[in-house]
Amino acid sequence: MAKVKYRVREFTPTANQSGGHSFYAEAVVDNIITNNELAKKIEARGVSRRAEIKAVLEMAAEIILEETAENNRIQLESGDGGALLSIYPTCSGSVSDKDVQANPEKYNNAQVATEEMLTADMIAWTLGATVGRKFAKQFAMNKQAMKVEYNSSQEPADPDSEQNGNSGSQNQGGGTNDNGGGDNGGGYDGGDGGEGLDKD
Repeated sequence: MAKVKYRVREFTPTANQSGGHSFYAEAVVDNIITNNELAKKIEARGVSRRAEIKAVLEMAAEIILEETAENNRIQLESGDGGALLSIYPTCSGSVSDKDVQANPEKYNNAQVATEEMLTADMIAWTLGATVGRKFAKQFAMNKQAMKVEYNSSQEPADPDSEQNGNSGSQNQGGGTNDNGGGDNGGGYDGGDGGEGLDKD
């Protein structure tokens, strides 16, 4: 059975934040499994040599970056063909009537937003990811949750995080990216990929 940990955090909104005082659960990870650790685990199962496995994983990471830059969606599959993880380009950006009315000089005193007002320079791009329903449900069914006390010094350092030890995500839960992605299949439903998490 999978053993997962969580901690309880308190949220007290400031004058500039919405929402009310609350407590929320946040997932806590013990370690970050790098390519080297993955290679060791694969080697332990009797597959090739560790150095070769690590090289393949590093090449896979490079290819994922190259292919997503070409506007392709990467789908990692398990041995039985099930989709484990999808990685894809996703974007955010908008213009509203309120934006237009607040900036009359930019929008020539218009009162209503139009499609043409949302230009490419106003769009922010990043990569999104969704986990296959099958694997997410299997994890949820097999987990054994344990509450731990908050101690940032015990968390593994995330080399990609601006603040080391930040194991949660922007949605305060460390869960699936729900920032959308439109036709690219972002968010819970997985779009045309069909492998994202169900929202409920």
